[in-house]
Amino acid sequence: MLALLAWAAPAAAHGFGQRFDLPLPLWLWVTGAGATIVLSFAIVALFVRESPPVDTRARLALRIPGLGWIAGAARAVSVALFLIALLAGFFGAQDPYRNIIVTMVWVAWWVGFAFACALIGNLWRPLNPLAVLFGWAERATRGRLSLRLRYPPSLGVWPAVVLFFCFAWAELVWRDKDVPVYLARTVLVYSVLAWAGMLAFGREAWLERGEAFSLAFGILGRFGPVDTREGALRFPGAGLAEAVRVPFSFVVFVLLMLATVTFDGFLETPLHQALATRVQSSPALARLLFRLSEFGVDEDAIISTVALIAFPLLFLAAYWLASWAMVAMTGKSTVIEVACAFVLTLVPIAVAYHLSHYFSLLVTAGQFIIPLASDPFGYGWNLFGTAGYKVNLAIASPYVFWYGAVTLVVVGHVIAVYLAHAVALREFGSRRLALLSQVPMLALMVGYTMLSLWILAQPIVG
Repeated sequence: MLALLAWAAPAAAHGFGQRFDLPLPLWLWVTGAGATIVLSFAIVALFVRESPPVDTRARLALRIPGLGWIAGAARAVSVALFLIALLAGFFGAQDPYRNIIVTMVWVAWWVGFAFACALIGNLWRPLNPLAVLFGWAERATRGRLSLRLRYPPSLGVWPAVVLFFCFAWAELVWRDKDVPVYLARTVLVYSVLAWAGMLAFGREAWLERGEAFSLAFGILGRFGPVDTREGALRFPGAGLAEAVRVPFSFVVFVLLMLATVTFDGFLETPLHQALATRVQSSPALARLLFRLSEFGVDEDAIISTVALIAFPLLFLAAYWLASWAMVAMTGKSTVIEVACAFVLTLVPIAVAYHLSHYFSLLVTAGQFIIPLASDPFGYGWNLFGTAGYKVNLAIASPYVFWYGAVTLVVVGHVIAVYLAHAVALREFGSRRLALLSQVPMLALMVGYTMLSLWILAQPIVG
């Protein structure tokens, strides 16, 4: 994922191109953040006594003149950018500096669009080029394109879980992710899979259950203040407190999102390097890795893949333990029901870590889109007069990155604490049981706050 920054040798992985010393020891930052979460829990417990304390309704309708025309134009632009990126990958220069598909996919789309969904609302729903193209084809065939097979309820969102894990592997492990033609082939294969799912089960059924990014951006969009389905404003985060029952596969998907972005940061820590060295120095494991490498499998990729599998499992185990403790302390419901009821309250944490982890990447490597907009294929064009733009990797101070990251992580966890308490009041019916149930969730959130800040600090102090 951070390949673009790796191209510029002077820049560190999070964009700290200059030396930056923390004004206080790291342990003080970490413990202070944890203490802030505990204090926020005490404040919420003291003042939030009634259920429901979160208004989940979209309260203010957005009335924008010409909205239909604007939306139609935005969809056309989305499709055009999708096609340009694909064509550039297949037929443009194979230098990732000069081909727009690399910056478009890894920075402008995955990072930038995720920011937009989290801070505004689920913009992917109306702008998804795969859904738009399929919708156009449906209209051209007068609705006869889909086979309209019944989507098996037992599948839940497991197809999206598998596809998102494959995406995370490509982002974090795949060594050829910045080779334009390979990236274009991968995007095309995913597109064909998505269209096949829409063809088999119908567009809406597949988008809601099988299309990984409709789920991912939809989850982030629940945090945003704009309800794109209703075309109305709501309180930020209110979409995460709705009384909806999600399947267990959805729980796994949310935790997978949270775990993979955390794993991205973990890859940059000395601890990961030490663990990889320990594995390679073990005689038994070294022999196994050597045998696998004889089949053309990269040893580092094997280690990273195993770690990538382990991270979501560890996150799932920790969340399952917290859910079990909530059931044990309240004597109500079952572990799986509690896990499904509270999983959306973790989304502010995912949003905060995504913003804090990728902000430096967006403001530094995101600048590559400026010259590439004028020369997307690397043919020497200068369509908009920006081809000569020089990327400034020191555009923002590392102090801004660090203090911004600390603020985002703490605020995200405080919002999660509030939402979890709101859901607990609704689920358990009494203030006493709600407070008891939130002790395990508080421990989970404090632990993750401290872990995430430690990981974010490693490029500075590691």
